[in-house]
Amino acid sequence: MPKGDKFIALTAYLEKCGKDEIKMSFSEIEKILGFKLSHSAYTHREQWANSESQSFAFGWLNAGYLTRLVDFSEQTVEFFRERVVVPRKESHSPKKVTQYKSATLPVEEAIRCIRTYYNKTVEDAHGRYLSWQHCYNAFSTNRGVLDENTFDYLALHLAFYLASWGMYRGSSFLLQKDYKVHIPVVKILMEEQYNSLVGITAEELIKDENLTLLEDVSARIRRAYADEKPSIEGITNNATDTLVTKILLGTLGCVPAYDRYYVQAVKQYGISAGGYNKESVKDVAKYYLSHKDEFETVRVELSTCGVEYPVMKLMDMCMWQVAFEADN
Repeated sequence: MPKGDKFIALTAYLEKCGKDEIKMSFSEIEKILGFKLSHSAYTHREQWANSESQSFAFGWLNAGYLTRLVDFSEQTVEFFRERVVVPRKESHSPKKVTQYKSATLPVEEAIRCIRTYYNKTVEDAHGRYLSWQHCYNAFSTNRGVLDENTFDYLALHLAFYLASWGMYRGSSFLLQKDYKVHIPVVKILMEEQYNSLVGITAEELIKDENLTLLEDVSARIRRAYADEKPSIEGITNNATDTLVTKILLGTLGCVPAYDRYYVQAVKQYGISAGGYNKESVKDVAKYYLSHKDEFETVRVELSTCGVEYPVMKLMDMCMWQVAFEADN
């Protein structure tokens, strides 16, 4: 019997349902298969891993789905499929169609890249890689402290972190400003309504209310810089996706930085379409959830060294390293 044929009924069911996401109970799966699941499926998360090392996984992998959010108390599991937007081949139509496939970056390679990036962080006690850690810790430890001295202090941290990661290059409006230009943005970020975004988990990040909150704070950051006196006469200060997401990564740790390397990597491996929006943020959170156990193991390990790494920082480290190695 070819590997996975025992679970072909589940494959057929998922292919037929056509949904992007589907939550099923263990009993529903047993009814479809016509037999009881093994005892370990009720007790061991590894049985639901997206791995070709076990035949059970072929039941959903062959249908183009991945698992996430296995709940043993409720005896439920969620299946989802990754979305990749590709152009139509017909030359007469500029429209796009949506195809689905699983992300192709193996978790083992993703974790290797995270570790490689982390090793660069600790090899130099004063290296630029630490600027993110200093900034994130400063915002986290001062959460709820709302006085002008703290705002000034955090603006200085934010400015240096952004400078460390290329946001003060010659084409940036920030090059013509002092660090205090960030104070209005700092005040926005420190508002209580955004507390839920600080170090947010992947499970929480895929919820609509949090994605809407993320969209709101991003728009307010753009407006805050646009309201400042233009660095170049007649040209509004433009906070790009890269700048906005670097700020959010360095202060709230809620999204990866959508720089050239990150976008290159997620597009190459079918994780997301690359543009900064609700769907692309949700996509990378789903990728994390599809290998949650492996990623959580390394996240907890790295978080013993001076900072509690948020899940989106791990995704940022991973994708940056993937594309950096490809370029070099």
